[in-house]
Amino acid sequence: MFLHYLTEYQTWSYIIIFLGMMVEGDILLFTVGFLANRGYFAIDMALLTVFLGTLIGDNLWYVLGEIINENSVFGRFVIRLTKPFDEHLRARTFRTIFITKFAYGLHRATLLKLGMLRVSFKKFIESDIIASTFWIFLVGGLGYLSSASFILIKHYLRYTELTLLFGLILFILISHLITHISKKEL
Repeated sequence: MFLHYLTEYQTWSYIIIFLGMMVEGDILLFTVGFLANRGYFAIDMALLTVFLGTLIGDNLWYVLGEIINENSVFGRFVIRLTKPFDEHLRARTFRTIFITKFAYGLHRATLLKLGMLRVSFKKFIESDIIASTFWIFLVGGLGYLSSASFILIKHYLRYTELTLLFGLILFILISHLITHISKKEL
């Protein structure tokens, strides 16, 4: 139903993807990968949009962390949520950024905390670029491959929306499992 608008208003679709990657990553990235395989997005344009949206968004969250007042309600919430990871953020920045990319509700707080801790911007950006690249190919690749696998059973399913819904449900289940395992690792 809504897929017709993606092809009709392609420029707006890429703008929404770019902005959406700054706020919500996993589900949007999975969906973009899925729809790119189905031909609704050009894979090169989708990858560029997702990559830029992710990096610019992560940088904005980091900078916001630098200007947050630690005594504000929001600042105290971020500190309480990320306190156990302070040493990991300083010593293992890449690993922590990468693992929290898969943990719902923890990644943005981690980026804020990196800014609050004044972790070197160079160290942050190097770690974030590598972690984001791996994350984009893992999650986007899952979406892309799940769409490809549904081609094999397309005669059983009539609408792309239904296959996307099934893929998203499967992704959310896998993501919750990874989140559970990741929190134990940290």
